[in-house]
Amino acid sequence: MARVSGNTANTSLRTEKPQRNAAGGLALSELVSLALVDEGVNHGWAIGTLLAHDGDLGRVWTLSRPLTYRAIEQLDAKALVRRGGQQSGRGRERTILTCSPSGRRIARQWLEEPVEHMRDVRTELLLKLLLRRRRGLALEPVLEAQQNVFAVHFNSLTVAGRGADPVDLWRRESARAVRRFLDSALDQLAGTDPTEEPSVMRLSARNQLRARVTAVTHGEVMSSIKTVLPDGQTLTAVITKESAEELDIAPDDDVLVIIKSTEVMLAKP
Repeated sequence: MARVSGNTANTSLRTEKPQRNAAGGLALSELVSLALVDEGVNHGWAIGTLLAHDGDLGRVWTLSRPLTYRAIEQLDAKALVRRGGQQSGRGRERTILTCSPSGRRIARQWLEEPVEHMRDVRTELLLKLLLRRRRGLALEPVLEAQQNVFAVHFNSLTVAGRGADPVDLWRRESARAVRRFLDSALDQLAGTDPTEEPSVMRLSARNQLRARVTAVTHGEVMSSIKTVLPDGQTLTAVITKESAEELDIAPDDDVLVIIKSTEVMLAKP
């Protein structure tokens, strides 16, 4: 199976460590707790259960009960939640929690915003997606906003050259993984199967050469892809930037260089 560029041209672990967020200057533990109270989870024990290792949100990020209660205390001190009556049940009575108007505004604003850093996709973005799904809110707006926020980062981080140091390599592959995740999540919501193999494409061009990408340079509209053949010869293809991103081309990728007349195309196995 292969994907071929459609346009051619001539020859980014679970933790309890507090994390800061721009929404009201609150720690992630406070933001998640606040969003749950706004959703209607109205006491600390229930919030702690959701954030336990086997909880619905604990699959993404866990918080111990002491830290959960600490987060609620902080929200109370900041007048973002209110303590009301008591709820009876098994064990001790539990204090009922409700959101203040300012707390409700901050929680809902936070759920609408994409994250700022790729490292926060694994925790904060996934938490937002789960919390939005629990409320029956659409996920597409946040995913699309996240793609827009990371667009520049994707372009800059996927062009690291061969022989890059481990940090550059990690950043490049992390950025590619995040891009694939966002694309796949949107495809899934649109009803398409992101795992479905593309149909076999038969090409009339017979000059097809296997090569390895050595460098990628993005322009405003076009991208230059430099490759090296097994015998050491180099070839450069200039394709649209959109095609380069769709193929997810980066240095060290194996590609198929397809030459027809004066045009050079790329295919990726």
